Amino acid sequence: MATVATAWAGYQAALWGGDQTEHMTAANVASVRAAQQANAALQTASLHANLFVAWVTAFSDGKEELADFLYARFPVELKQATDAWIATQPRQNPEAPPSPFAMPEYHLAQNDQAAAWQAQADEELQLANAANQVADRYVLLTVIFASVLFFGGISGKFQSKQVDVAMLTLAAAVFLAGVGILVTYPVQ
Repeated sequence: MATVATAWAGYQAALWGGDQTEHMTAANVASVRAAQQANAALQTASLHANLFVAWVTAFSDGKEELADFLYARFPVELKQATDAWIATQPRQNPEAPPSPFAMPEYHLAQNDQAAAWQAQADEELQLANAANQVADRYVLLTVIFASVLFFGGISGKFQSKQVDVAMLTLAAAVFLAGVGILVTYPVQ
């Protein structure tokens, strides 16, 4: 029975280790996608900032035709934020935000996607860690049941019957404790 229990614990440790690998891979993929989306958001914000600076420059230089041309090409996020920012009268209002990028209206979908991917990565990492803990417990059970085989195997090898009985009793006690622990673990 100890041999079967050792094999079972080893098998379960391998299965849970496979789960850990799957979740870790999913966490890595989600982390990469989160980074890609965050990078895309940064690039988009940089492009928007350059466009905004060009517009402000044209506007302040009195180049109305160029300013209108640039404003007409503002992406929706930038246009909404700029309109809201202008409504705060930033030239007269010292309490106005420093730029449209500080306005709640300026919002990039890539940042939401990055956050969603990062949340998925965090969740997968937690699942990987949980699977690793279960796998480690099954490895410990494998060692416990292997010690049962050791103590059972050396019983009968001693000159003293008392020592032989003690080894066999120890093997039985460790086996029962191992089985008691085994039934509390999740099974795949």
